[in-house]
Amino acid sequence: MKLRPNQIKEHFAKGQVLPVYILSGDETLLMQEAADHIRKACRQQGFTERELFPVEAGFDWSNLLEAGNSMSLFGDRKILEVRHNKPKFDDAAKKTLQKYCENPNPDNVLLLIIPKVDKKTQSTKWFQQIEKNGALIQVWPIDINQLPQWIHQRMRGAGLEPSREAVQLLAERVEGNLLAASQEVEKLLLLRGKGPLDVQDIEESVADHARYNLYDLVDEALKGNDAHAVKMLNQLKAGGTEPTVLLWAFSKELRALAGMSQLLSNGMAAPRVMQEYRIWENRKPILQSALQRLSGNIFRHCLLESARIDQAIKGMGDGNPWDGFTTIILWLSGRLRPTALSIG
Repeated sequence: MKLRPNQIKEHFAKGQVLPVYILSGDETLLMQEAADHIRKACRQQGFTERELFPVEAGFDWSNLLEAGNSMSLFGDRKILEVRHNKPKFDDAAKKTLQKYCENPNPDNVLLLIIPKVDKKTQSTKWFQQIEKNGALIQVWPIDINQLPQWIHQRMRGAGLEPSREAVQLLAERVEGNLLAASQEVEKLLLLRGKGPLDVQDIEESVADHARYNLYDLVDEALKGNDAHAVKMLNQLKAGGTEPTVLLWAFSKELRALAGMSQLLSNGMAAPRVMQEYRIWENRKPILQSALQRLSGNIFRHCLLESARIDQAIKGMGDGNPWDGFTTIILWLSGRLRPTALSIG
């Protein structure tokens, strides 16, 4: 069967879980959110364990069959998540997936995440056999003419009530980048709170130079360029940037880096770690460099400092938030080392 992304919630609301879900598409944000919806719905139906199978060079497809036939150590039902980053499948993949679908284990759900598949692949016998046992969910990119409507729905879902002109202006500012649009909606919610939103709000909060400086500052800090990062920090402060927004940008990266550092220390290969955290290609060099330079302990200290900054912003703690950002920048550069007192 075929499902549209907006039918996922309704599908699972019926209490039905199919043996296989094929999620196909090239739009990163929409694919990620669709996969999150499927995982959440499966967990609610009792599939509480998850095994991840990133298909890389030399991947042994027999591992998938073994996992499908084996019982969980805790007796939990499982989601078997296969991430295949190419639209073409080799013979081993085709045979394994067909064999799996011949007698799927009712205690497992197979979630196959793949790029956009063409009509030719969909018409092959092996693909049709897989689809027959489950659902194919194709995620299509948002057309430039559909972007304002998508942004409007996103804003309304977050509790914002934008004017038509405000939606149009934001659509123009993000230039078709859905991830940027999503981040701007989050930022607007932090700055303005729920409720009406007009063009002036967008102009003040989503100025092009401010947005890029904000993200550039975080990148400069992660690269260890402390002098430049501190200079950018002072410019943002002088320009009236809200510390809440900067804290959100820093915390988002620091949480990811702390988690990735832990996986690396547990022995997971760097490419798998990047795949696990869905890091875009153009950001991999920055994050890989930071992970090589800095220990997980540094990221944990930075997160503790972020918590202090949050308390100071809310008036529930001592200290100046901007001094806290400077401390994080210096720790990330390696110029300053956290002391035992920093743990607090």
